[in-house]
Amino acid sequence: MQAEQATGLVISALLPVLDDLDRAREHGDLVGPFAAVSEQLVAALGKFGLTAFGEKGDPFDPTRHEAVAHRTSSEVTEPTCVEVMRRGYLLGDRLLRAALVAVADPE
Repeated sequence: MQAEQATGLVISALLPVLDDLDRAREHGDLVGPFAAVSEQLVAALGKFGLTAFGEKGDPFDPTRHEAVAHRTSSEVTEPTCVEVMRRGYLLGDRLLRAALVAVADPE
């Protein structure tokens, strides 16, 4: 139990780094050797059970997503994540951080 908590604390401290890597990837700045280092970091954290979630088009789940904006749309049939501002992370089955999303509700 203590080892899991310690792992969670260390990985939580690294989440801002993963956020910066996501932003660099979105802007096309994650190239060359830096891209390889990014992939190695994500793979290494994955070995400890870290998985990212929060993609555009995901059904909104209030236990895993934090809605920071709402709108209505005729294009959705259920509350749906239409924008992801920050991905969420699970450590094994435990929610480490909720994803920040904009949600579209059916009209």
